Amino acid sequence: MQILVNHMGYSAHGPKKAVVQCRHGETPKQFSVQDAAGSEVLHGTLRCDGTVANWQTGSYYTAIFDELEAEGRYCVVVDDVRSDCFEIRSSLITMRMLNGVCYYFKAQRDSGEWNEADRCLPFKGPREGTVDAHGAWYDATGDYGIHLSHLSHSTYHNPQQVPFSAYTFFKMHEFLTESGNESYSMLKRRALDEGFFGADFLMRMRAPSGSFFRSINRANALQAVEGTRGIGFEYKRSSDQFSAVAATAGEETIGDENYEVSLRSGGGLSIAALAAAGRLYYPSAEYSQKDYIRTAKAAWHYLKENNARYTNDGKWNLVDEYCALMAVTELFRTTGEYEYLETAREMAARIAARTETTGEGMRRLYVDDGLPFYHAADEGMPVIALLQYAEIELSEASRAETVQLAEEIMRWKLCLSDAQANPFGYPVEEASYEDGIHVQFFFPHNSTAAPWWQGENARIASIAAAAAEVAAVTADETLKARCRRMAQDPLDWIMGLNPFDACMIEGYGKNNIQYFFKKRYDFLNCPGGIVNGITSNTHDEAGIEFVSEPTAEVDDNWRWAEQWIPHASWYLYAMALKKE
Repeated sequence: MQILVNHMGYSAHGPKKAVVQCRHGETPKQFSVQDAAGSEVLHGTLRCDGTVANWQTGSYYTAIFDELEAEGRYCVVVDDVRSDCFEIRSSLITMRMLNGVCYYFKAQRDSGEWNEADRCLPFKGPREGTVDAHGAWYDATGDYGIHLSHLSHSTYHNPQQVPFSAYTFFKMHEFLTESGNESYSMLKRRALDEGFFGADFLMRMRAPSGSFFRSINRANALQAVEGTRGIGFEYKRSSDQFSAVAATAGEETIGDENYEVSLRSGGGLSIAALAAAGRLYYPSAEYSQKDYIRTAKAAWHYLKENNARYTNDGKWNLVDEYCALMAVTELFRTTGEYEYLETAREMAARIAARTETTGEGMRRLYVDDGLPFYHAADEGMPVIALLQYAEIELSEASRAETVQLAEEIMRWKLCLSDAQANPFGYPVEEASYEDGIHVQFFFPHNSTAAPWWQGENARIASIAAAAAEVAAVTADETLKARCRRMAQDPLDWIMGLNPFDACMIEGYGKNNIQYFFKKRYDFLNCPGGIVNGITSNTHDEAGIEFVSEPTAEVDDNWRWAEQWIPHASWYLYAMALKKE
């Protein structure tokens, strides 16, 4: 028997639980919580959850102790087994974790010889000229590239990378300000420091067309940097960008558009971040507020008319629409110009049109005709885009309609997660297969992004953030309570309350997984960064896997152990929403 808890502790006034992982034959009934002196402060009955999918990790029981709000150190006791000690605090845990992940971004800044090379980058492939593209943050542990979004070939699974990170820091500043907690003063300054560092990079990535350049292609970090970096392109019609020669490499003519982004591949969130920068001030910013606003407006007007030229399939889908909604919402916040509110209404209506009723008060969201929306990094973003828009909507009726739509999308997500044994409260997803829709815990191996699949700490943190935003606005008390739980469960999972008892944040908690490449540890994870995380089993979509040591089959565990900035960004967004 093992009692699993959040390694970092719990917010005093938030949801709290422990999960008991049992071997065959173990059937505990009761639990208690003891303080540091060994005195029992709470006693309760365990909820039996049974086994989960094909995880083969034992059977589970859950201890809920939300009512314990007194600050201090505690442990959970079941029979004669004790959990690790943990803290309950009002805001200190949130502050500590926000601080640690902010430091990760500071450490990931483009610097040294990479930064020097990035000041005058040529284009990979046929395009001529150079770009000053220094700044921003390296993508991942073993990837010294810098991306607005990669996977542009996948159509439906574009992750929002550097632009969303910059945007997150501005939203973090906003949320911490709204908390009224003066203890956040230094964190707020650091959030602006990182936010403007990202925004200034986006300014330099402007393309003459009106779009933005997509990526700095990584060099082999073990080789000399000089002459190995460049502004990269993607084949638009290839289903595989990972092979040595992509499927269309011999067929597709590479033009300027291959180097630049659509709304879904980083343009929308770049606009949102720059619009947010335009209403804030920080002494180290390299541009004026007017510059950020002017660039955001120009990029929006260009991509609104030309977006389809930059997509791989020549049309809009849901990802373009929610990224566009984020962009125009922030433009309206900053400028107050009515045209952006009108466009926000249009984008919200287009998102609504991509839903269908799945039951009373529930809606499934489609990314395109007949294809349910699921995403390895940003699954919560459509709900967040809708609720951010609702905040700026002047019509009470339209605002109420939008909130209701967000509620209905979230109810369906919660229904999927609650319809099966799920002691950890993990956000379950729908995935599209040739034979129909499958409901499963983890991102599938064979999506349109294949062979790309990995742990999904970004995805689950985005769901936590979406749930927190729904909880803040809904009048449905049942939904509010359930969303408050979903706003915490994925964060608990990241901070150690998972079947592997592993904190996903390097340098915090215990059992931090390390990244190996060709069975070597050349690329060490950075303190405060968040690894990809747990996946389904390589040979079983219903199984579970977390490869921490080299095996005969796995000599590179990037899918599980590599850090990636979207995980950290979504974690920051969700944690800041606590507003403690």
